[in-house]
Amino acid sequence: MLNRKLAAAFFTAAICYFIVPLFFYDFQNGYFIIGFAVSIVAVPILFVVGILFSILIEMISKNKNILFLYIKHLICGLICVVVLLLLTEWDMLFVYTLIAFTYVSVFFMNDWIIKIKFSD
Repeated sequence: MLNRKLAAAFFTAAICYFIVPLFFYDFQNGYFIIGFAVSIVAVPILFVVGILFSILIEMISKNKNILFLYIKHLICGLICVVVLLLLTEWDMLFVYTLIAFTYVSVFFMNDWIIKIKFSD
């Protein structure tokens, strides 16, 4: 399970590097810089907190419905947003939430695809 989560996190980091700069109004001038700046914060959180909570969610959940698992992942992403907002500025709530939603959604889809593709 850990290898699957690591692979999903790696693919998520690569995909979101190109998606997230589109959320900023000035992405034409610094597209790759914005992607790099967001990745500096988001990727370590993804690999540490995201993988740990995803494994925990999958192990503890009695209901293996894909929708319930996705909602639990989103809730964990929103908890990370709240913690990050406590450490930074509150006027970035929408941007942080949008970034978290993107990372959680892409991670969950990658993990689900890898799980289905390589299950025995």
